[in-house]
Amino acid sequence: MPQALSLTQCRALPWAILLGLSLVVPLAAEPAPVGGSETASRVVYGDGARAPAIVVDPDTSGGSGMVDESALRYYASQKQTDRMKAEIARLKRLYPGWTEPPDLDSLQPSPPEEAPLWDLFTAGRFEDLRAAITARRSIEPAWQPSEELSRKLRQAEFRNRAKSNAGKRPEEVVALFRADPGALDPADVESIWIVADALAATGAGEDAFLLYKSVLDTSNDTGARLATIQKAMAYLKMEQAERLIAMGRLDAGGTSEFDAIRLDITRARIAAFLHDEPAQPPTLADLSAFQAYARKSADPSQTGLLGWYAYKRKQFREALEWFKVAIARGGDAMVAHGLAHTLRELNMPREAEEVAYAWRDRFVGNEILFIDILERKLTLASPPHIEPARIERYAKVVVESGSGEGAQGLAWYAYNSCQFDTALEWFRRATAWLPSETTVFGYALTLQRLKRQRAFLEVVNRYDGLFPKVVDLVFREDPDGPPLPCLNQAQPPSPARPAGPAAAKPESSAPYGRVPRPDAALGRKGEERPPAVQRNEFPLAVSAENTLRYPPVSLQRALAEPVPAGSYAKDPASAMPLVARRVPGAGAMPYERYGYALLPGYNGLDKPAALSPPATGTLWQEQQAEQSRAAAGPNRLDRFSVPRQSSASGDGGERTALPPRSHP
Repeated sequence: MPQALSLTQCRALPWAILLGLSLVVPLAAEPAPVGGSETASRVVYGDGARAPAIVVDPDTSGGSGMVDESALRYYASQKQTDRMKAEIARLKRLYPGWTEPPDLDSLQPSPPEEAPLWDLFTAGRFEDLRAAITARRSIEPAWQPSEELSRKLRQAEFRNRAKSNAGKRPEEVVALFRADPGALDPADVESIWIVADALAATGAGEDAFLLYKSVLDTSNDTGARLATIQKAMAYLKMEQAERLIAMGRLDAGGTSEFDAIRLDITRARIAAFLHDEPAQPPTLADLSAFQAYARKSADPSQTGLLGWYAYKRKQFREALEWFKVAIARGGDAMVAHGLAHTLRELNMPREAEEVAYAWRDRFVGNEILFIDILERKLTLASPPHIEPARIERYAKVVVESGSGEGAQGLAWYAYNSCQFDTALEWFRRATAWLPSETTVFGYALTLQRLKRQRAFLEVVNRYDGLFPKVVDLVFREDPDGPPLPCLNQAQPPSPARPAGPAAAKPESSAPYGRVPRPDAALGRKGEERPPAVQRNEFPLAVSAENTLRYPPVSLQRALAEPVPAGSYAKDPASAMPLVARRVPGAGAMPYERYGYALLPGYNGLDKPAALSPPATGTLWQEQQAEQSRAAAGPNRLDRFSVPRQSSASGDGGERTALPPRSHP
């Protein structure tokens, strides 16, 4: 005989039918085929008249190994002791390091009509659960789910959204956490890691530190505590990670629980030292252990790290050995960069040059280092002999990279070895790529020595107002400057030989390496000499177009194509003024002491800039003092200076050199 339904059963009937449609499962699921990729869900039936609870195995839940305690807590809240014990045994079998939560006895049971909702929650069907709650509230607007179910659902939804954005969109994880910090389950270590990693990645390091610290404060899981330290060292500053490492528990022998990952800690401390970050220095025992590990490991990054550590501490011999081991084990271009720097510090520039050249295509720093190593030798006032093959190799790299420093080095080497035509072409390239005062000065000085007066005055006029040293060349008595060593070697005295006709400018390179021209590989011809110009024709009008342009080959082809019809015509350019405007930051021009003045600059200033005196005790002050003493010394010849007229009170034959200018 059918029994009458109670009031609660009548209210629950409509949405129970709705939930039943989504909870129907086969009573006897067929076993999955052996070796198949899918695992059948296990169906566990509850006590009494309620829908079955679907428990999905962890390997098919789409999770990342986190222990799902939802079913366990539900059974504990319902005081279903047998099912709770079975769930505990299952979780311990799947996760050997897992321990049951201590608050299972204090959980309060949820209302009986929420059993189907908890089944949906246990199955991880949160969207269906939200739909069921919405359906129930549409029938009973005053109804609310229990606080336990609402909290669990909110935390589960937060966990799913955070996991979906983990490692890919840290900003969204942070926004999710900021919007509802209470949705982060304090017992969910994996979610705490995800949020902390995202906070650290977005610059909120202190907030991330607090989350990592909360794991150490609440968790007794050894694996979770070790992983927390490893994550903190990866995402936080080492100074913050050291505060977490100090929270390690000590055993009876005084050994920290984090001693198991001391190699990782030592590695992080070395990396912090290399980046000038505050951190505890690795102890001798830890460093020795890491060195022993690096020797046994086949990973070249470990020995390379020790090489950089020794290099930073100026232990160059030790660094050389570590870098050599790293290269032998397949180290990358950054390891080769450290090897080249170490060889350079050990006064082995030729070996450093070869290493940097061999690895130049894999790391731009090696290309820059290769150019810098030989550039120092090329720019000596009395250049040494360099093999032609080395110079040709160097010139090829300079042209391919468009290095202004390298072009300037080749230009000064050619100039000081009396290869003036070649020096002119390299100075032109250097001026196009790196228009510094030293480069433009060398360009103008070479034009002056080659008697190309018009081109010389055009260069001087172009940089008038910017480089006083260049403009000062116009006011010198001797345009050729001090005698070059190559001139003395090219023209030895021979009194027994009768005097013959004066030879043209020397292009001797017997004791020096021959410098190739920049465009020699392209088969171009050198430019023709422009007509001479008299000094009284200065200043000259300069074209506004920049003639010092060397576009790549691909762009040259594009520029050679005819301009299509319908293109905009260039605006007509007015004549350039013959008086230069003052450039902010530039010093006084030489002719200003004769009463001439420049036009005001674009900002209205009409006074030259002057450097403030260096502060007392600084390296700058020492350098300025050394340069002043060197400038006052007798018979000083500088490759960047030419003689100036002495004062009227002195001997008319005396000449003083310009103050020296350092050159990189």
